[in-house]
Parts: sequence; structure tokens; C-alpha cells
Amino acid sequence: MDILSQKKELRKEAKLYRKSLSEKDRLDKSSTIMGNLKALKEFQKAEVILMYASLPDEVETLSLIDELLQEGKKDVYCPVTQDDEMDFYKISSVDDLKEGNFHVLEPEPLEEKVLELQKDVAYCMLMPGLMFDKTGNRLGYGKGYYDKYLARVTENVSLTTIALSYEAMVKDKIPAEDTDWCANYVVTEKRFYNKYFRRSEYNE
Repeated sequence: MDILSQKKELRKEAKLYRKSLSEKDRLDKSSTIMGNLKALKEFQKAEVILMYASLPDEVETLSLIDELLQEGKKDVYCPVTQDDEMDFYKISSVDDLKEGNFHVLEPEPLEEKVLELQKDVAYCMLMPGLMFDKTGNRLGYGKGYYDKYLARVTENVSLTTIALSYEAMVKDKIPAEDTDWCANYVVTEKRFYNKYFRRSEYNE
């Protein structure tokens, strides 16, 4: 089976798993994942957070967006997809997010709010995905928006990529292509996986 066929089958598996979760299970897992995320030094040190508004079956992120904005210690940027490109735009409230492409909540793409990455700023990107492996490989939704964005903007920039995932959707190895970008960390309700050391850290 070629890589594209393998990815197609894994996407089906991931979607079936998500459908099997009750809303209580999803929110309970999400709450624990957020606690584990906040324990990561790279997240704590980041001055700017690039993050997505979750879909109904994903790890829930809207509460974190609201919490970060209420605290006011980190700037928050959310993605907007247009044609084949994606950019991030600063938001000041969850109310800035409206339903956009693929039913994802997005900010209005105002030119004055677009993110221009700087060399002397610590960034953290929270990445969505259907499935991951223990070395950070990511199975997205197939559009390649995050891969293309990271290829375009990360040169000479301090940006840590962190994936949020249910533990059941982290495999030993998933197929990856040369254009697929890894996550530096994968955070689940059980632990986090560190790309650099190829091992999991338990948070129990």
C-alpha cells in the first residue's frame, strides 16, 4: 500500500475514534491535555501563541484561547486559510472568531493584524491533526496548510511546534513524506512525547 493509501486508512481510523468519544470523555481528556501543555517549559516561555479554534470532535481549545486572552500575558494569533495559503491573525477576544473555511472558526483577515514573525521573539504553535506518532510525525487533514506555512516562515525563527492529541491516536510510527512537518512535542492526556529524545515523558 502506498503512502497516500496508508494515510487515507489512518484518517478513517482517527475519525471513527473521535466519533466514539462521548462529549464528557472529550472534555475530560481535553482538560487534562491542557494541564499537561501548560507544564511544558516551551509553552510557558513563549511570548506569542499560534493556535487554532477546535472543531467539535477535536481536543477542545477555545477555553485555552479565552484563558490566554484574559490573562493578557501572551499574544494569541489564529489561522485563516485562503486558497492554498494560511496566515495567522491577532485576536483580542474569542468573539473575533467567526465560522470560515471547513467550518473552522477564524478571525477576520485584516492586514494590520497579520503575524510577521521576528527573530528575537519566542513563538509556540499548537498544531491540529488526526493522528501522530511518537517522534512527532503528523497526519493532518490532507490540505497541507501547516506544512506549507512552516516551510515558508520558520527560517531563523524560534518557533516550537506542539501537537494536541488523544493518547489513542499516537502510534509508534505513521507514514510521512518529505514535505510533512513534525511536531516538536505531542501532548496527550497521559504524557507528552519529545521529538528530540525520541521518548515519552509521563505526567502522572
